[in-house]
Amino acid sequence: MKTSIIILTHNQLNYTKQCIESIIKYTKEGSYDIIIVDNHSTDGTVEWLKEQNNLKVIFNNKNLGFPKGCNQGIEIATGDNILLLNNDTVVTENWLENLLACLYSSDDIGAVGPVTNSATYYSTIPVDYTSIDEMHRFAASYNVSDHSKWEERLKLIGFCMLIKRKAINEIGLLDERFTPGNFEDDDYSVRLRKAGYRLMLCKDTFIHHYGSVSWKKDVNAYSRILTENEKKFKEKWGTDSNSYRVDCEMVECIKARKDEALRVLHIGAGSGGTLLKVKNEYPLAQLYGVEKNPFSIEEASRFAIMTDSFEHHDIIGREFDAILLSGDTFSLDKRLLQFIVRHLKENGTFIAKLPNIGHCLVIQDFLGGGNPVADRNMYSFSQIDCLLKEAGFRTSISGLKPFISDSQQHFINQLATIYGDSVRPMLESSYFLVAAQFENRQLLPLLDELMSGKNVWAELQNYLPEQIIAAIKENNHNSVDILNRLAIENFAVGHHEHVLPYLRAAFEMEPDHADTLYNLAFVLNSYGEKELANRYLSFIENPDEEVQKLFEEINEKPLKNIQMLTFLLRRLEFEVDLEETKQAIVQKLMENEIDETIIKEVLNTSIIDKVKVLQSLAIICFEHGLHEHVMPYLHAAYDLDPTNGDTLYNLGYVLLYYGEYELAERFLQQIQQPDEQVIELLEAARGESS
Repeated sequence: MKTSIIILTHNQLNYTKQCIESIIKYTKEGSYDIIIVDNHSTDGTVEWLKEQNNLKVIFNNKNLGFPKGCNQGIEIATGDNILLLNNDTVVTENWLENLLACLYSSDDIGAVGPVTNSATYYSTIPVDYTSIDEMHRFAASYNVSDHSKWEERLKLIGFCMLIKRKAINEIGLLDERFTPGNFEDDDYSVRLRKAGYRLMLCKDTFIHHYGSVSWKKDVNAYSRILTENEKKFKEKWGTDSNSYRVDCEMVECIKARKDEALRVLHIGAGSGGTLLKVKNEYPLAQLYGVEKNPFSIEEASRFAIMTDSFEHHDIIGREFDAILLSGDTFSLDKRLLQFIVRHLKENGTFIAKLPNIGHCLVIQDFLGGGNPVADRNMYSFSQIDCLLKEAGFRTSISGLKPFISDSQQHFINQLATIYGDSVRPMLESSYFLVAAQFENRQLLPLLDELMSGKNVWAELQNYLPEQIIAAIKENNHNSVDILNRLAIENFAVGHHEHVLPYLRAAFEMEPDHADTLYNLAFVLNSYGEKELANRYLSFIENPDEEVQKLFEEINEKPLKNIQMLTFLLRRLEFEVDLEETKQAIVQKLMENEIDETIIKEVLNTSIIDKVKVLQSLAIICFEHGLHEHVMPYLHAAYDLDPTNGDTLYNLGYVLLYYGEYELAERFLQQIQQPDEQVIELLEAARGESS
């Protein structure tokens, strides 16, 4: 399988060189070709490109823009996949392999993209590197293929978009009405989804992006083109970019187990970006949405039940674990609150993101003679608080603060001088984030019964830890004892996601409580957080025999495991009592007494023939069905010696077994002197064996 990488250039030669050099260094030779479309560069780029003999190059005699240039590249591309890549990117170890793994994990995935340090639409991750060398070290550890980190998205950003050729053949080329650039990737994402394809963001793959270097020279022109092309997008599809918003803050307010079959309703859902985020976080969730825009309803209907009214028959009569409201379109009034009260489960959460009428920009607009609330619903803090309390809710309201410019800060300072610093939070917050639940009048008696020894565990399961902790704090009776008891009960039945919240709440209330400190250490040790467990134990002022015993257990077991593993791996290396050694290793792996971190430490410090031992570990795991360990060990062996014939054969064999025929063939082809067994495997990988 070959990928055609299409890169547009318009000056910025230094970035282009970095980009191409990184592709050559970090992409498997023979798996790709590079097509450069130069949009009339004048800085030496043309001359440099003409000197390269490993590139296909199209030279334009004027700047035709991004969509047209990409289309020129696509039209001459011969790859099974097309990758649109900005020239201000630096690719990294395993980047293309990881993207391809996701792209071909399902027939209905049409395009994928990586995360980066600089891009729009929630595709950035925090980074702390300060040089390209540091970036590559970061990426090498980050880029570990992991399907659990693949996230479906409504749209992908065009700085790096890998697309199946089949999908391009179905939907056609980029729409050149968006020349010179911007919104052509939004448009292409819409067209892919309308053709039935899913789009995936690969959060297991990172590349560096310098970010819009071609546009930075003329910010005003960039802003003007962005506005014009958004208008073209809206004219074509009937909606704007705001409909694709993802309100991550609202999703974070949903507190539930990841395996829980929640029922979630989003009023004002737009094209479903927030609901899709809910789906990614809670795969078993049943999703419902209310939206007025017909195009947005169609977009979100691919994964949610959508209606144009919250009184639709698909919604009336159902109860929801969470009801979300984006308050730009639908008004938070008594009628809507009556609906929410009727349809929210007793222990459910109402979550809203509501525009703040007191934000500094709104006030400036008023003072300038404008009317910013004429076409949107806006609210004050007291208005929201009053409405929800009247409806019987206990509320938490916080402000969401966007970037504040120097001029805005000056305006805020002026008002704070007049009205006092207490007005700052209101002036700085563009939205209010609201999380509200019904007052739980039955909870406190249940907690009293728990402490008196009654079995009320089943009833308490109807409440979230946040609700219980809030009730305990408000009433402050037997607080620390109850919280410790709840943590112990949850730990005993395996509800591990609830254990630490109770213990941390107890620690915040009384940091020197010996039982809390012991329980924290015990739990953290069982979760493998030995260093943190030690820290909490050290806070106990008068440690008794039980505390000392736990301290010894925490600190002795890792040392014993390392000693035991060193013994086993040395026996494996020198082939001493092989069957007995293999069985012992399998047993330790299955019992989680050893992990890859400890194995790596022992390999680095105590083993001579590391490649041999890694291969042996991979084979042992493969033979005993421990498949999650097989590829990591083989990859580690390959990293140490990419020319080792046994490693290449084992990789080919295992990948063939897993159905990865093309990848298996790629490794087998690297074997310098293939014997009969290798040739047979190669034929099987190519589908040539009889």
